[in-house]
Amino acid sequence: MLERVNQSVFSLLSAPHDLSGGALLFALVLAQWAILVGPALLVFLWVFGGADERRAAVRACLSALLALAGAATISSLYFHPRPFMDGLARNYLQHGSDSSFPSDHATLLFALGWSLAFASPPMLRAAWVIPMALAVVVGWSRVFLGVHYPLDISGAAIVGIVAALCLTSAGGGRATEALTDLGIRVYDWPLSAFRPGRRPR
Repeated sequence: MLERVNQSVFSLLSAPHDLSGGALLFALVLAQWAILVGPALLVFLWVFGGADERRAAVRACLSALLALAGAATISSLYFHPRPFMDGLARNYLQHGSDSSFPSDHATLLFALGWSLAFASPPMLRAAWVIPMALAVVVGWSRVFLGVHYPLDISGAAIVGIVAALCLTSAGGGRATEALTDLGIRVYDWPLSAFRPGRRPR
């Protein structure tokens, strides 16, 4: 029953077999390149932010890595064919015939979005809208282009929130603090050699 609903919703969202031109190019850009905005946001928070922003960026990065590891584990244990493998769509992305569940692209972006949504400074929580909106748009584009089912995107949202919640635990907090401190020392080290009062060695 669930699979029938999954395929029915997919048929409403998928592209026609003769898609071309600007519409195809737009969908391809979203499906393949929009994901880069997520990591770029973390870099922005680290470079231009204070201690809270850097801590949030590290936690979001760890959440994304944990979510991707979880998604890879699920894919290795449970194989679900992609729409083009079922003959329901054209493979516009020329994607390999591996398991579709869950979507790695959407998993990464959802994990970043959920993690920032749980960030402690209220002002920082507004940043969660960017990766979360991207997760939805990228997820749609990959369904539209025939490489994912809607449930692959829903599964990615669940994996992402579970990973983000894991990083809010005591152990996740300690790992975040340790890596943030290490990152600050490494990031600031080249500049420290040129600070006034420091003798060159």
